[in-house]
Amino acid sequence: MKGLLIMKKILIIEDDRNLLNELREFLGNRGYEVSSIDNFLKASEEALDLKPDLVILDINLPGISGFDICRSLKEKSNIPILMLTSRIGIEDEIKGLEIGADEYLAKPVDTRRLILRMEKLLNLFDHFQDIISVGELRLELSTCKLSYKDAYLILPQTEADIVKKLMESYPEIVTKDDLLEAVWSTIYIDENILQVNITRLRKKLKNLSPYNIYNKRGSGYGLGVYDE
Repeated sequence: MKGLLIMKKILIIEDDRNLLNELREFLGNRGYEVSSIDNFLKASEEALDLKPDLVILDINLPGISGFDICRSLKEKSNIPILMLTSRIGIEDEIKGLEIGADEYLAKPVDTRRLILRMEKLLNLFDHFQDIISVGELRLELSTCKLSYKDAYLILPQTEADIVKKLMESYPEIVTKDDLLEAVWSTIYIDENILQVNITRLRKKLKNLSPYNIYNKRGSGYGLGVYDE
């Protein structure tokens, strides 16, 4: 059975309605799910709520600069940002890239070029999103490969899900209920099942790296280093 095609979500932050409509139609015909924002002063907050796969961002916007939106988004997320602007000066381009833009294109842009740059960014960020790192400890989500420096092992899916949640929350504690919800999508799981998986993971982590899983009584579990 063929897998489901997941549409990439593109958010366009642009005040030129003609260009916005052209991009919406063009990208929609290419299979993208396209949305836009009208309240530019709240653009970064709305973008974080929408969780797009990529943002196309103009610089000259009413009431706020696209530079400020870019800076705000990059402080709170890793959403790839492609600046599409009529400001073609090298200083503007350098500023945009320095504050976090991942690509900078000048208007008018050839749609073939736009698509190529978009796809390059989306593929690049897809790769990075497949990997979670804490120091030199890395987990590849698609393969459940847990590695430390040159050593690695392949985890069962359940153990990989536990490590994923602990790594995402590092260095904070993860409550038992949050861990159960993240791994099994319910808190109504026998605690012994969680404990058995934690015990196995501790042994594997000890043989692989200096990291361990510790239990803070009454709070939950956390990822730490033996020397801490």
